[in-house]
Amino acid sequence: MKDNREFLEGVYKKAEKLERERVEKSRIYKKYAKISSMAAAVVIIVPLLLFKGQISVPKDYTEIPQIARRFTIDDPMTNFYDADYIIIGETKKIDKSQYIKENNYIYTDITISVDQVFLGDIHKDEIVLRVRGGKVEKEKVFSQMEGEFKKGKKSLLFLQEEEGLYYLVNDGEGQFLEVEKDVFIDKQGNKYSTDEIKDNIDRR
Repeated sequence: MKDNREFLEGVYKKAEKLERERVEKSRIYKKYAKISSMAAAVVIIVPLLLFKGQISVPKDYTEIPQIARRFTIDDPMTNFYDADYIIIGETKKIDKSQYIKENNYIYTDITISVDQVFLGDIHKDEIVLRVRGGKVEKEKVFSQMEGEFKKGKKSLLFLQEEEGLYYLVNDGEGQFLEVEKDVFIDKQGNKYSTDEIKDNIDRR
């Protein structure tokens, strides 16, 4: 039978062991929480950087605010349901922006090569996409352009057509940028392969 001293030493050793385990669990949890926070930040920030506004505020220019619009749609799948045309296209040419003074409105026409058609009948090698926004030197006015278009860059585009011109659906949300070959990202950070694009269209 253990005497009192041995009994107390056993209790102390057990308490020390439990404390070490508690500290180790706490350390692991804090490390995991830190990594999780960093991962969440990446998921949020990377898409924002990809879809940043194309036009920085020019000096001595007057900004024309866009029509009130949502920053992002709740469900990117909405694009798949709302589009009449879904294509992969490459930006070939960005025309000079035009200012419609009587409507206080700026638009920019962009020539897009049609690389792949997933939905709709487009039998052209190129289309003209009209987006809101741009910069007009003559009148010294600018407005943030919807979408992110750079010559030579590909996008997955969700479109509607009117009188031969094409427009992005959902207040310009209908553009997913190519982040690697045949992989596109929406503004919430979700990635889509060409097979996933086809599957989403089939679910319409």
